[in-house]
Amino acid sequence: MSPLTLEGHMSQLNRWEEARAYSDAALSKLKAAEAEAAAKITMSASSTLADPSADLVQALIGFPAAAGKPVTRVTAIRVAVFLSAVKMLANDIAKMPLILRETTIENGRQRTVPALKNPLYSLLLHCPNKWQTSFQMRWFLVSQLIMNGNCYCQKITDQTGEIAALIPLNAWAMTAHWDRSNPNDPVLLWRYQQGSGSREFKQEEILHVASTNIEGFGLQGEAITALAKEALSVLMAAEEFAGRNFANGLGLQGFLSVPGEVEVTEKQAQDVVDRLKKDFSGSQNGGKFTILPYGMKFEKMSTTPVEAQLLESRKWNEEEVARLVGGAPLVIKLGLAGQNSTNASNTAFLDDYFNTSLLPYTTAIEQSITRDLIAPEDRGTLYAKHNADIILRGSPKERAETNQILINSWQMTPNEARILEDRDTIEGGDFLSGPANGAIFDPETGEWFIPAQKQPEPGEATDTTETPAAPEQKPEAKQPTKAEARLQAFANSNAERVMLKEAKGGIDAKFVATVMNVSKEQAEAYIANRSKLNDQEARAALIALALGD
Repeated sequence: MSPLTLEGHMSQLNRWEEARAYSDAALSKLKAAEAEAAAKITMSASSTLADPSADLVQALIGFPAAAGKPVTRVTAIRVAVFLSAVKMLANDIAKMPLILRETTIENGRQRTVPALKNPLYSLLLHCPNKWQTSFQMRWFLVSQLIMNGNCYCQKITDQTGEIAALIPLNAWAMTAHWDRSNPNDPVLLWRYQQGSGSREFKQEEILHVASTNIEGFGLQGEAITALAKEALSVLMAAEEFAGRNFANGLGLQGFLSVPGEVEVTEKQAQDVVDRLKKDFSGSQNGGKFTILPYGMKFEKMSTTPVEAQLLESRKWNEEEVARLVGGAPLVIKLGLAGQNSTNASNTAFLDDYFNTSLLPYTTAIEQSITRDLIAPEDRGTLYAKHNADIILRGSPKERAETNQILINSWQMTPNEARILEDRDTIEGGDFLSGPANGAIFDPETGEWFIPAQKQPEPGEATDTTETPAAPEQKPEAKQPTKAEARLQAFANSNAERVMLKEAKGGIDAKFVATVMNVSKEQAEAYIANRSKLNDQEARAALIALALGD
């Protein structure tokens, strides 16, 4: 290679000056774009290298930061902790089933069920288009929502106007602007610039979800790569420094000493250093050994304060980036800095993680679906909801205990619990029940009955127990109504409970009054007269008390 002439040096210097001038001009354009972010300047389709737009400058050199490492979505996602945080949140939200539900009024009661017959139900839960599954599309949308603060889908409709498919769009290529040709009715438009093509969407043609919308009047979200550029830049710089240290360092921390009686020239010392750098520099040469000439001795040094500070700085910035993306629970879930959950149980931590890290994003998605995908006249009965049981469900033992409590407190039927556990429904499992000493409601017939008692049917005797009636009682000729039959069944069951309690160890007036639902005076009168009655007479007396005879 021939040496450069003076003219060559001058030409190279001129090129450097031109490059620096272009870089300064690009940075000026970027700062101007940041100052006018509230106005949301749209991207120019005629952007060139000679006259770059603010969006092109950001794509090429990123957001400038004090640490000197420009931050773009490409460089940011290469930061390990940022990628881990985005993956964790996107995985957890995308794996939650997104179900379209419908609320109706049946027999005066509210009933909420999956809207199976609505075309939007399958699009949200299964396949939004013929190329992607629901998980794939929502993973992409959530990752863009976290990084860009926005995510978009194009609505594809059929001839009837029903939504037939949802096509995800690149949030980084979308900008908003207003058509104010009619000052009394401004129209929001979205310009989509992908590659060399450009298209304009109306608001009713897309699904738009925004998060971290702190600029302007909250129409669009802000990119976390811009808001957290300093933390990301410092972390990138620290990781680059550590990487270069592994690539170029000797892996040795110390210096060489020479005995005083040995004379070593500067050239000889430099030759030793050069040989060490050549043969032992880089991680690929780790573990090698050598002989030091001239009686040299290696003096090991401990970690320098600067290196120790670098390690602490990297740990702190990792936590800071994760905290900015998903809050303190995400820091713990990622296992950063050795922190452990302070919650008493794993269930409590998952609840904290869901409410702090996931719920803001799921709420933004659900409410945007209501605004953009559901007709105004249907918003009172249709809504989309993520099934959080995928995240919050505990161990099999905890789920069994929870289901038992819900079933025994009028909140869930056995078949609903079986569906939650991915099991088939069973015959007769669609009833609601309360505590063990209460009644059961059959929603199919609208009837109540007592556990372990046969439900009264028209034409049957009022006394459904095996115990014969007291001799002094005569059956009525009048056929009892359903209400009278149910009351008789309650009285029989409660009287049997009092007799069992008496057989096990005695009763008092308070117990009789509570079980039979009578006054304290009536119960005391029964207790006072109990010694004069046999068991059949006592049972008949209790039934008479409950019936008010």
